[in-house]
Amino acid sequence: MLQRYEFEGAEVRALVEEAQAAPVRLLTEAQRYVAAGVDLHAPDAVLDEDVDHPETGAPPGLWLMNDSGVYLRSNAKSRRKDSVAYARGYRGGVQVGDEVYAEFIDAGPLGQVRAGDTLVVTLDEQKVRLSLLRDE
Repeated sequence: MLQRYEFEGAEVRALVEEAQAAPVRLLTEAQRYVAAGVDLHAPDAVLDEDVDHPETGAPPGLWLMNDSGVYLRSNAKSRRKDSVAYARGYRGGVQVGDEVYAEFIDAGPLGQVRAGDTLVVTLDEQKVRLSLLRDE
């Protein structure tokens, strides 16, 4: 099922700057398994909670979350709890969708987002796609 979310450019920029400035950044659960050597695409992949994997060491980036509305947050370990950008129409205290997820989005491509832009995040089971809407 295709999902589409729009975010305010100014809020996205602030989160990207927060992630880039952070001395320590958190890994998503999937990144931790990969860091521990687990091939997530292998048919016999075992996602064991006892796998020894680091919690930090990620490159600068944002997490797309759906556990309480749909929002972006930086992966900075030390950040304000309210430092998030909610998707338009998805601010709220309820989970969106059947499964909670945290999708990593590398900060590199987000460096071109301007304050007046809209970041569009489209995702399905296989891909996360980013695009910009810009008034010029």
